[in-house]
Amino acid sequence: MKIKEIIQPIQENLQYPYKLKEDNDNYGNKILWLKLDNKKDITNVARVIANLGGRCVTITVYKANDIHFLIYHLDVDGILINVEAHTTDNTIDSITPLLPSANWAEREFREMYAIEPIGHPCNERLFLDESITKGVLNQYIPLSKMMLGINENDILWERVEKENKI
Repeated sequence: MKIKEIIQPIQENLQYPYKLKEDNDNYGNKILWLKLDNKKDITNVARVIANLGGRCVTITVYKANDIHFLIYHLDVDGILINVEAHTTDNTIDSITPLLPSANWAEREFREMYAIEPIGHPCNERLFLDESITKGVLNQYIPLSKMMLGINENDILWERVEKENKI
């Protein structure tokens, strides 16, 4: 499949005129990047990916300034499409009904970050005991901040002291 065969239907099915950015990885593989302003458009993208015979590889979540960002890593014929959406109310429409391969990742972000995938067909937990609060990962220092502390130990320790009132 050619990259144009992916870009055109995605652009035709979005409410806003988003721009898809093309990139290559270190091996020369094509990668597309798309940042959504309206989180509702994730289902439009998923519908196109499903129609092209694609799948959801995984979904990455991170939090910044009380906003959860979700990066959907989608694949069509070996072409990776990274789609960023964000939520301020901890909800996002589920793409699992369109791309069943998103099932595990959506259940995981529900469990770990307390982001509710609206319309997801399964409400069972994956691995955390029911006694553990949903969104438990929101209570800890993200690995990315911890890794930043390798070179800036004083800054990291100040954050830990401040957040934990040591």
